[in-house]
Amino acid sequence: MKITGTVAIILALSVSGLFADEQIKLSVSFNADGTINRPLNHRQWVNVGTTLIPEGEINIIDGEPISTSEYIDTYVEPMSYAIYMATGAWPNGTQIVKEFTSTVEAEPGEVLVESHYNGLAMLVKDVERFPAETGHLGYFNFGHRPEPYEATATVMPREQCSSCHEASASEQQYIFADHHIGLKQVSK
Repeated sequence: MKITGTVAIILALSVSGLFADEQIKLSVSFNADGTINRPLNHRQWVNVGTTLIPEGEINIIDGEPISTSEYIDTYVEPMSYAIYMATGAWPNGTQIVKEFTSTVEAEPGEVLVESHYNGLAMLVKDVERFPAETGHLGYFNFGHRPEPYEATATVMPREQCSSCHEASASEQQYIFADHHIGLKQVSK
């Protein structure tokens, strides 16, 4: 039986107990001034689900109404995903990206298709960097507009993102796992 590298690492870490709470730390690209670098390969991460926000609803990045319906694709950094799926716990260094895509207007009965990427936000779990934040989570906005996105972002104020996670996802380590089909835990 052949075991892939990621599975072998997870099995080794599970056996050694390194998944217990915050003992493992995945690499995140922060700068000396506290800004975070936009991940350049997020579309190659694990896509755990897509959400449709209807036209006129409020966008979660900037709190503004959207002029067309938008899809939100959610990507999880592969090692974070593998650890979460194996253990049910998000490791220190977890990175989750939400990318927004505008749609082309469609007549009733037509398929709603994407037109262009239109925004990028990111959540990072970092115990050392965000010790006082709920779930040790920091939220970042690289822009709600067509590409190119900002190269770096600063952490957003707590009331802009964290308060919603606190109110509605406290039973899920403050990450909306139940909103994403790709994060469903399989019963063993």
